[in-house]
Formats: sequence, structure tokens, C-alpha cells
Amino acid sequence: MKEMFPLGDDNIRRKLAWKMDKTYMVRRGVMSKLAADAGLYAGQLPIIAYVNHHPGCTQKELADWLGVSAASVALSTKRLQKQGLIDKTVDETNLRRNMLSVTEKGREVAFTHRRNAGIFDDRMLEGVTDEELQTLARVMDKMLANMQGGSTASPDYRPMQEMDARIKQREERK
Repeated sequence: MKEMFPLGDDNIRRKLAWKMDKTYMVRRGVMSKLAADAGLYAGQLPIIAYVNHHPGCTQKELADWLGVSAASVALSTKRLQKQGLIDKTVDETNLRRNMLSVTEKGREVAFTHRRNAGIFDDRMLEGVTDEELQTLARVMDKMLANMQGGSTASPDYRPMQEMDARIKQREERK
């Protein structure tokens, strides 16, 4: 593959930054298309996955986990509710809070999208050894910590991992 910006070895940091940008753009484009094919926006799968893993969570908890504003979550959850993918119920102990849950339709749409995303990720990582993946993961952890001011806090991957496990169980039953 011919590189868009041929750089010398002395500029490896810039070359790597460009490759990360390109990888991000290509993956995001594919994920956006997969989400659209499933009737979702790209950012809605993490919402469904979190709510599925944390039934009864509040919009504020979701906003805190995503690192976005409460207004952004309110808009996204309203769209998901209109699509029949999540339900909102008013918390009886605090009438100002909405508690969220995923509908069966929401689970099915999210599982289908996640399965298709997994197929793409497998293709993307084809030919990369487990050792190379472990090295890449360690390097990316360092980079994330650098960008987060030294914080080594890792994101909560459990909602996506739980969805992956359910997909695997379903496929094993087939």
C-alpha cells in the first residue's frame, strides 16, 4: 500500500499518528455503516450495551459513563425510545429521574450490530499474532494514560464483553 504522506524514519512519530488517524477513520466509517444498516447511529450501541448491562440505570449514570452531557444522553435515549429499543420509567423515589432498560427489540438490534462489528474487527486484525496484539494493547494503554494526564483508569468494557459472550452462546446453539 502506497503511503499518502511518505515520511522518513526520522519522523516515525508523525507517521504513526497519521496511521492511527487513518485506522480510526476507516473503522469509524465501517462502524457507522454497520450501525445505519441496523437502524442505529454509531454512538447508540454503547448506550444500549451499557443500559443492557445496568438495567434501571439513570440518564445521569449513563452520561457519566459515556463522558458526555446529560442533554446529549437525553436526546439519544429519546431517539432510542421512539425506535422501541429502550424504555424509560420514572423513578418512584425521585420523580425527576428516568430509569432506563433495553427492550427485546433493542437487544436483538444491538446483538446483530455487535456480531457484525466483531466480524469486521476479526478481519481488521487478521494476521496479527496474539503477542503483537498484547504489545499493541500495552502501547495503547500508555498512550491513553499520556492523553489522560497520567490516568491509567481503564474504561468499563463489561457491557461489550457481556454482549460478545451472549453472541457466542447464541452461535454455539445454532
